[in-house]
Amino acid sequence: MKIFIQSLLLIASFTLVFVWQKSFLADYTIPLIGFFIFLYILVFGRKKISKNGFNLQGGSLSIFILNTVILLFIFSTGGISSSLFFLLYFLSFGIAFVFEPFTIFIFVLGTFAVFLPEAVKNDVLGNFLKVGSLILISPLAYLFAKEFKERGKDDGKTERLKERTKDAADTISEDVDEVLKSNEKNLKAKDVEKLNEILEETEDLRLESKE
Repeated sequence: MKIFIQSLLLIASFTLVFVWQKSFLADYTIPLIGFFIFLYILVFGRKKISKNGFNLQGGSLSIFILNTVILLFIFSTGGISSSLFFLLYFLSFGIAFVFEPFTIFIFVLGTFAVFLPEAVKNDVLGNFLKVGSLILISPLAYLFAKEFKERGKDDGKTERLKERTKDAADTISEDVDEVLKSNEKNLKAKDVEKLNEILEETEDLRLESKE
């Protein structure tokens, strides 16, 4: 579900830019950029936006706005020959890390579709090299983002395991301590010694879980 929503946001961004540039509204690109920058600051400053019971993370909407703004900047400064075209390389890595890694390929396809009409004009070879270089780095962005998120999941599992270990150690320690207090006179020396060993082991477990 998440990857579907994120892909839709990217497709909506590319569609908006493409339609805007092909219409008479292209003359109002600068005011639109200003509006989106204001909206970006507003959304980025909020943790969560709720709509119809479905929560959209501010980061997802921020990527939508950021992608739209960068594309509009590029088109308003020369299109595919713009000196700002290189920003798409950084944006591709940002999208792969913020969104699901697979969405990087949606981003590349959208970029290719938006710039295709310009790419077949004038310096065709140079234009395709620019777009092609973006296609070439997309697998790298995908692999880096995937590895990063998998490590994050592993770290989360480790933290949860430590918490469970600590809880278990606390429970065992409390139970053994109660047994010692309630049956201290009736317990044999060997039993007391074994229970003390259990207490020591649980204490070690607690210390290890804190490291």
